[in-house]
Amino acid sequence: MRFENWTLPPHPLARVMESPHLIGWNVPPEELKYIQEHWLVYPEPDKSLHLLLGLVYIFFFIMSIVGNGVVIWIFSTAKSLRTASNMFVVNLAFCDFMMMSKAPIFIYNSFHGGFALGILGCRIFATMGTLSGIGQGMTNACIAYDRFTTITRPFDGKVSRTKALIMIFFVWAYTIPWAVMPLLEVWGRYGPGILIVEPALLYITSENSIK
Repeated sequence: MRFENWTLPPHPLARVMESPHLIGWNVPPEELKYIQEHWLVYPEPDKSLHLLLGLVYIFFFIMSIVGNGVVIWIFSTAKSLRTASNMFVVNLAFCDFMMMSKAPIFIYNSFHGGFALGILGCRIFATMGTLSGIGQGMTNACIAYDRFTTITRPFDGKVSRTKALIMIFFVWAYTIPWAVMPLLEVWGRYGPGILIVEPALLYITSENSIK
């Protein structure tokens, strides 16, 4: 004989699950326009990932600030180290120092799960990142040139301090416009990138759309 439990409904109840938030759900409406629509259709990453990124960047921030700060201090104060070659080293350390000086913005955004500091923090972060990133690349090119001339022409190929200073001037003369143009939206613009915690340079395509 078959017994049925009349206390149960005839059909099993569907398990109600809370739908995950999409990226940008906690961004104020006035700031939402700065985020590309492409990212707004993806689910928000787990909060633990944001916290992990924040903790990792705290470690990077401390190590970089201390390490590059010591390099800048030693090479700038010791007269015996004030050579043309070391001028490039100091400039590279300055770029690295600047690169990680913006890390607190990323850390704050990570701990708050997104675009917490808004477009102002985004522009500061991205401008410093562009300056330091391109500056690093150009300075490395100068270091490579200095090493090349020293090896191939050991007697008369060494870069003088005046020439090194001129090269560093041109490094920044080349770098600064690439950081300023997106800031003024002359070419491209700055905006949140993936996960919307780290701002990035959004460039203009041939179809005049932001990517």
